[in-house]
Amino acid sequence: MQKRTLIAAALAACTLATVPCVQAAAAWPAHEVKFVIPFAPGGATDIVFRIISEAAEKELGKPIVPMNMGGAGGSKGSTFVKGQKPDGYTLLGGHEFLLTTKYAGMVNFGLEAFEPVCTLTSTPLTISAGSHTPYKTYQQMIDFVKANPGKMIITMTPASVGYVVWKQVSETAGLDIDKSFRTVIINGVGPQTKALLGAHVDATAADVPSHHEYVKDGRVRILAVLHHERLSQIPDVPTARELGYDIVLGATRAVFAPKGTPKPVIDKIAAAYRKACSDPAVIRKIEDMGSLMMYLDAEQTAEYFNKQDEVYKASLASEKK
Repeated sequence: MQKRTLIAAALAACTLATVPCVQAAAAWPAHEVKFVIPFAPGGATDIVFRIISEAAEKELGKPIVPMNMGGAGGSKGSTFVKGQKPDGYTLLGGHEFLLTTKYAGMVNFGLEAFEPVCTLTSTPLTISAGSHTPYKTYQQMIDFVKANPGKMIITMTPASVGYVVWKQVSETAGLDIDKSFRTVIINGVGPQTKALLGAHVDATAADVPSHHEYVKDGRVRILAVLHHERLSQIPDVPTARELGYDIVLGATRAVFAPKGTPKPVIDKIAAAYRKACSDPAVIRKIEDMGSLMMYLDAEQTAEYFNKQDEVYKASLASEKK
């Protein structure tokens, strides 16, 4: 009898403790939601998240306010969001940098520090060169580097997806990344693009959304697409695979929340973004830029990034030895 009473009391206490959480989730959102974009303005990550969030806030009923917080390969922004209350009012725009910064030792946390909310897009990566360079094709770039080791200047963010790109460019061409290229460290695709346009660097790993307008005016050349197939936005640009270099890499942009954010809140956020991702106007903008709409729910997002986690763990592990 005493045991049954204790169990009943414990269940009642648990229920009472849960009530405020449920009530808070039901009332959410009561005010604006901060959306941290952990890179400088102007890059594809910034552009994609802003376009889709603007549409999602119409469904949510409260403003979704983008906040650029660049630095340390995305880890400045992710560290900030990790430390916020798990109430749904601070979100993180994430992609594979959550994996690279962990395995490069820049932070001591990764996917486990967040609740996956939903995936929005997949953006195939590219190799872009400035119009001031002598090479007009990917193969010409590789030939130039082999004939002139150390003369080509590339830019990247430490422990980034861009680093993994250049590592694979080197490995598939039989090059030593440290001896073949001169590297200028610049955080964020936006600032990297400015350096490319100013001829301070020769090439960078980027994507169509970041460089599309500069390709149109002739200041940037996209030499190869790191995807399974060519992109309709730049149909004349071959894939690296077509050229004999097996490189397929992209940036998968997803929404994350601090660990412990209530599931009802996550469901509301995901529903707003799902609606935005089905908006024909949004789809057209995203696809015109060279990204691919790829909505995944919270469970699918967790599954996808856990698989990617193994890929990047293996890729960066050798760099720490």
